[in-house]
This record gives sequence, structure tokens and C-alpha cells, in this order.
Amino acid sequence: MRLSRFLALLTAGLLALAPAPAFAATVLTAPVDVQALHVADTSADLQWSHDLLAEQDVVERKVGGTWTEYARGLFNGITLTGLQRGTTYTFRVYSLPTESSGYVASPPSAPVTFTTLAAPDSTPPTAPSAPVFSSVTTTGVSMVWGESTDNVQVGGYHLQQLIGGVWTTIRTADWSSRFYRVTGLTGGTAYTFAVVAFDTNGNLSARSPAATVTTLAYTAAPTCKVQVVLFSPGFLVNVTITNTTAAPVTGWTIGFTLASTAVTYNTFGAILTRSGNTGTLTPNAWSTTISPGGQAMPGFTGGATPFTPPASFTLNGAPCTMA
Repeated sequence: MRLSRFLALLTAGLLALAPAPAFAATVLTAPVDVQALHVADTSADLQWSHDLLAEQDVVERKVGGTWTEYARGLFNGITLTGLQRGTTYTFRVYSLPTESSGYVASPPSAPVTFTTLAAPDSTPPTAPSAPVFSSVTTTGVSMVWGESTDNVQVGGYHLQQLIGGVWTTIRTADWSSRFYRVTGLTGGTAYTFAVVAFDTNGNLSARSPAATVTTLAYTAAPTCKVQVVLFSPGFLVNVTITNTTAAPVTGWTIGFTLASTAVTYNTFGAILTRSGNTGTLTPNAWSTTISPGGQAMPGFTGGATPFTPPASFTLNGAPCTMA
């Protein structure tokens, strides 16, 4: 064998035995937006955002200038309990990857420092704003109110009604439930409501400004309101039928004009039929009857070229109100 050929084979064999070059593992991104929330006298909530490829987070606390592990197996948050009153704490977070994922632990986040309250929280939340009413019928009303703020955390709200000159709590809601529908009311009657907030330590806010709403008066026939939203060459029709009578209403019909060239796409809350340049909406089997104070909300979408939206809406032959 020629020497050059031998040397080439030897070199190839040595290269085959050489280890493959090592690839550096990818480092996870450090957690961000680390915040201390709801700081009380002996507790606080620590929250953050981490890399989507992280499997768990590790929280470290700085004690005497040294970072020590506080908790692990976490996911974007932890409630810190058993803290000392009037004490300053510093925490940071880093993330761990899934095993064998090719990633390694992230660098630590920027530290966050906070001081617990020196005594149990005694500061009340701010007063909520007055309730705002909607969907008023003869027997019910929906309301929503503005949120309160607190130095630690708003716990919830007491919705109150003025009954016989006395404010009476008719519902207690958590901090996220600022909407409520009151039912069982009487037609043509004024009702007054207000809201009181409370925090997680039981402190009560001042009562919100009072707001008064008058339910719809009883009528001989149900009422109808129509909203036609135009986006040429299309349209959206929303109909609200309100039973303002003192008895159930059965078998309603909404009539309207609609060009024979128009096309309808989606019908909701009713059955749509057409004849020439007219259309009707009639109830589905499950929505035939509307109880006193109740509502039905049928409608449909469509389009027309040339653009001619539906018009002249009636309920059982009586004109509807356009919204």
C-alpha cells in the first residue's frame, strides 16, 4: 500500500474516533415583572412572568446579604405568609427547564424589595362609584359599579338597597363581581341602590353615592326596540322584545320590510321566514313564551346589493321603536 494512501486511511480513522463537538445549552430567559402585591402586615403576594419553556420557578430571599432558597416548584406566583410586621424583605426568582430539554436554568430576575405593614391593616378601601343601570324591565334591572382601590387588597362588595329607609345588603360579591341583576321588582316603582366595598381585613369603605332607578310601567302590550347596525353592503339586526304586561306573552311575531334581492346569513333567537319584500321573525319552540318582565332578543345578519337594509319593524302589528 502506498504511504500516502495509508496516511489518509489512518487520518480518517482517527477523525471517526474523535468526539463530536459539544453544543452549548440554551439559557432560559430570566423572569420579569417581579412584583410584590397585596402587602399586609404578615403576608404578601409575589408574582412574575417567566420563559414559556420553563417548567418551574425558584424563589430566593436575601438574608444578611446572602441569597437563600425560599421555595421552588412554583409557576409565576406565590403567597408569602408568616412574615414579620414592619420588616423589609428582598426576593428574586429564577426558572428551571424541563429535564433533557437542552435548556439550562435562567439567570435570576431583578430583585424586588418591600416592607410589611407595622400593624394589621386598618385602612378602608375607597368608596365605589354609584351603580349604573341597564336592561330595565317591569320586574328587574341590571347594574354595574366602578371598582374600589385599597392599600392592600379589595376583598369584595356589599350591594345595598334602601328598604323602608334602611340600607339592607341584598348581595355580597367578591372583588371581580361588580355586576348584578336584581329581579322580583314591581312595575312602575322606584328603587334605590348603593355599594360598600370591603378589604381582606374586613375594613369597610364609605357607601357609594346612591342611585335610583324606576322600573318600566305595565302596559297593555309588550314593547319592542330594534337596532340596525349598517356596514354596507351588510347589516346586523338586534331586536329586544320586553314583556311589560302583567301576564305571560305567547306567540310573538316581528314583521319588517326586506328587499327581495337581500340575502340573510345568520338568524339567532328566532325563525326567519320571507315572502317577497317582507320578512318575519317568530319564536323557536323554547322561546315562545315571555314571562312578565322577561325579554326575548332575536335578530339576524344579512346584506343587499343595491344596499337596502331592513326597515319598518313591528311587533304583532304594532310599530317598534328604533334604537
